[in-house]
Amino acid sequence: MKKVNLLLLSLILFLATACKMPEPKELGVKFEENNPISIDDLIAQLQTTPLIKAVQLKGEINKSCLSEGCWFTIKDKNGESHTIDVKDKKFRLPNSSAGKTVVALLDAKIDTTQDEPEIILETIGIKYLDENSSTQ
Repeated sequence: MKKVNLLLLSLILFLATACKMPEPKELGVKFEENNPISIDDLIAQLQTTPLIKAVQLKGEINKSCLSEGCWFTIKDKNGESHTIDVKDKKFRLPNSSAGKTVVALLDAKIDTTQDEPEIILETIGIKYLDENSSTQ
């Protein structure tokens, strides 16, 4: 009986480690990709329009939250990282998201209630692009 239990346990452990779950291609609200812009273009638009809803942003994830998957960063052309939060924590980004190119559907605004204006970016949906996709 011990051998059967040991064999079953070994089989379960093997299957659990060998069967890798496929990574999602879309998270959150589903949307069709339609003329996404770069983080630099979004920041420029926010200078004249302090609130932009449902804008599509294309870029490479630099870092992401490894504990809850609730935020990620995208760098601008100057190398500055901009944090994008998952709105209301509606979905979790996989821990392997860094280095992946995505299109994020998000709301962007400038918060002027602080001493220094702060850019607030909240995503409601993400599409992971194929590895061969080019970024803007």
